[in-house]
Amino acid sequence: MENSFRNKIDSDYSNKPATRIRWNKSLDFIGDHFPFKSALDIGDRSGLTEMMESKYQVKFDNTKGDLDYITLKGKYDLVTSFEVLEHLFNPLFHLSQIKGVLSENGKLILSTPLSKPRFLWSKEHFHEMSTESIEALFHVAGFKIVRKKYFRVHPLIFYIKGIRPLLRLFFDKIQIYELEHSN
Repeated sequence: MENSFRNKIDSDYSNKPATRIRWNKSLDFIGDHFPFKSALDIGDRSGLTEMMESKYQVKFDNTKGDLDYITLKGKYDLVTSFEVLEHLFNPLFHLSQIKGVLSENGKLILSTPLSKPRFLWSKEHFHEMSTESIEALFHVAGFKIVRKKYFRVHPLIFYIKGIRPLLRLFFDKIQIYELEHSN
């Protein structure tokens, strides 16, 4: 069965201004403050995967298959999951899989849209979560929050192109977290 909530990672997606802004802000959030030797980027390989490999000089593995079903294997010092959670039917299963492959002192960097009115959701999103609901999900999955940040991904000119874009100025933000094992 084809998952209609999955984005196709292709050159059209990669060349969108919002995608490029998201990738750069995600890299800025990761920063240089913790060393890692092994890394897993959840989802399809993208330009962001290549940017991380270049910046950190570490080979990133990527997942293959339906993240609602596959069992992740290996051990990683860093796991990144950018704009994935909102496309999954079972985010708790996904987080439990990540917890299983994250090394004892490893970090998970995860981003997802902050919940907004349903009519502004992308058609590919199955979930969008408030700060309270995603933080409760992290707690149940056995993660603690090290830090978090919110940012916008559209160039300013985008917001003056109509009513929906203008509403996105008020409601559309990405929430990004650095997480680690809670125990």
